[in-house]
Amino acid sequence: MLHNAGLGAERVDGIISTDELATAALAGLAAEKFLILPHPRVASYMTRKVADYDRWLGGMRRMRRELSNLKS
Repeated sequence: MLHNAGLGAERVDGIISTDELATAALAGLAAEKFLILPHPRVASYMTRKVADYDRWLGGMRRMRRELSNLKS
């Protein structure tokens, strides 16, 4: 899926394998979770977003700048 994606967030945060994704998704479904967040960093992003939305937006802006710098 990412073969032709170029530089993106995966360069900053990393990616998980399809097997890891499937395992997390199946475990979440088995546990009847409403929200399944298979990537370990996403849970911390969600927590930060809810705790302080303005700060979270600042972090997303920083990540966007980092990605822009990688493309240069």
